[in-house]
Amino acid sequence: MSLYRKPLIIAALCIITFICFQYTLHNQFTNWDDDYYVTRDQYIKALTPENLKVIFTQDITKNNYHPLCMLSLAFNYHFTQLNPMSYYATNIAIHIANTLLIFFLFLMLCKRMKMNEFSQYFIGGFGALWFGIHPMHVESVAWIAERKDVLYAFFFFWGLLAYLRYLDKFEKKWYWITYVLFVASCLSKPMAVMFPVSLICIDFLMQRKIDKRLVIEKVVFFLTSALVGGFAVYTQNRTGAIADFGVLTLAERVMYASYSFVMYVAKFFNPSYLSTFYPYPYRFINTEDRSQPGFLHPIYYAAPFIALAIILIPSFIAYKRKSPHFRVIGFGTGFFLANIIFVLQFISVGAAIMADRYSYVAYVGILFTVAYLINEIIKARPDLKTSIFIILIAFSGWLGYLCYERTFAWHDAKSLLTDATEKYPFKKDLSKPHDSKNSGIALLSYKWLGNYYLDIGDLDNALINYKILDTLRSADDKVIANMNRIYALKNQFGNAVDPLKAIDNKPGANPNYKLYIDSVVAYSAAGDTLKAFRSYINAYKINPGAEKILGEISFNYVQQQKFVASYNIYSILLKINTSNPFYYFYRGVDLFSTQKMKAAIVDWEIAYDLAVKVKSKDVMQSASYNLSVALDSAGDSKLAYSYLLKAKEVNYPVTPEFEAKIKAHSEGRK
Repeated sequence: MSLYRKPLIIAALCIITFICFQYTLHNQFTNWDDDYYVTRDQYIKALTPENLKVIFTQDITKNNYHPLCMLSLAFNYHFTQLNPMSYYATNIAIHIANTLLIFFLFLMLCKRMKMNEFSQYFIGGFGALWFGIHPMHVESVAWIAERKDVLYAFFFFWGLLAYLRYLDKFEKKWYWITYVLFVASCLSKPMAVMFPVSLICIDFLMQRKIDKRLVIEKVVFFLTSALVGGFAVYTQNRTGAIADFGVLTLAERVMYASYSFVMYVAKFFNPSYLSTFYPYPYRFINTEDRSQPGFLHPIYYAAPFIALAIILIPSFIAYKRKSPHFRVIGFGTGFFLANIIFVLQFISVGAAIMADRYSYVAYVGILFTVAYLINEIIKARPDLKTSIFIILIAFSGWLGYLCYERTFAWHDAKSLLTDATEKYPFKKDLSKPHDSKNSGIALLSYKWLGNYYLDIGDLDNALINYKILDTLRSADDKVIANMNRIYALKNQFGNAVDPLKAIDNKPGANPNYKLYIDSVVAYSAAGDTLKAFRSYINAYKINPGAEKILGEISFNYVQQQKFVASYNIYSILLKINTSNPFYYFYRGVDLFSTQKMKAAIVDWEIAYDLAVKVKSKDVMQSASYNLSVALDSAGDSKLAYSYLLKAKEVNYPVTPEFEAKIKAHSEGRK
């Protein structure tokens, strides 16, 4: 049996992990970064030298530099184009490989700690199994855009194995293999920058002495980490992902970071109530005065003390008792903390207080420690071995069930976004405190859910989600633009939202000219000419081409037969520029199309006269012909015929039948 133990465990790990994730193969692309990484990314769609150069030299996702991740997606596209199954199958395959790497890593650690064979396979087997089927890892596997997570972990774990081989005889070959794998991990996702600290955790576990060799061998790793980490911070800051330090107080940063730490630990043991998005707690009670914050749930105030207790108490007890477990607890705590610390929101990155995917590598420290301590209990109390195994099998089955169920949340954009909005919903009565589980509102999920409904043409549901953001004064310029786009599609221009509200919702933001242009459209739709004109002036100050942009918007409305909206904007344009014949002509089209014949005739006559002055043949042709039609309908056939002749003079293609008809009317004949 001993001969077949390892291959049997390996086979079991592969099969069980695949079963838990097999539904993922049926999932679809989502609108949550999958578009930036795959469906709309032009550089992954051809493995040409030019595209490969861009992949390795530019941040093509405008999010982070991870060329190996993008290269792997390019290979997926090369072989299967936009078949989502292949992308998910690759994620699952890499995750299973990672599960096996954890198995071998734990075996090597146990062997070097001189544990017996049972202990090695117990810790390696259960540790790897829990890694493979933990529900917190579903996000990393069942989300195509998180290919970077499973890929960086693959090189990360492989690098740890190579480092253990290096520690055997300190062969330079294994040292440089470790370094190359570390670099590959960084090129897959910058979170790998904590790899050198993870090596130090292994040194601590292996009881290495702090000497010159230990220090020198880490220098190149830390220098590389500093370079990669610095570039990652620069990239995140450039894209606006890192919030200004003044957004949160120091006390809030400590509370939120501590809360995240505690929740990551808690969800290792009880991975229930998982969400695709965990918002910051909503603490405002007075909805009329946002400067008056209410109190957070008590868990946030207690979190710093709980976090310190989790970190210090087990290590302190083991150290005081001179227990051999001290190094294992220190290794596990250090490894977990090192690989989670940069995403604990001390520096606020993104709109979420935590995310399941950040636990992917960090949980290795907890996994080893927990499996090791359970093994020590079995060694101390062999009479409990059967009972403990029953409990562990039941616990593993529970994890597997939750893992399988969790994959359904990632089926498509609608399922993953409603998963968050159902768990962190908008509550109309904001004066009522939220409970500890529902202490925030999934604002970003409402935004992306609105985008999803807009993309599939469900305007009503899109508007419902956007209005929640508008109510909470959390609508950015894109949300407001989409709301106004919907109102335009529904011909409800009077309901348009002022885009400048996006600036009010984000104090300190610098508006761009597009916001002011959108504001002109919104105010003109509402009939507020003065505010529309003021917004235009601000747009012009930033972009002198603002008039041309407004003209193009209004012309597009004419093409879409949204004549009221077009009329409102042309009326603003004519206050800006009274000598442009095109503005009068197309406003006349708007008026004629809305049964305002007399006003249309006036605008077309002005358009014709201005066109003659500036020698605009296009307007002369169209205005004179339109006037012949409109005047004939209005009963002034003689004037209609004169404009028809003018149209012919500028080579407008007048049909003989129409000319004969207008001429007959002008002569009093029918």
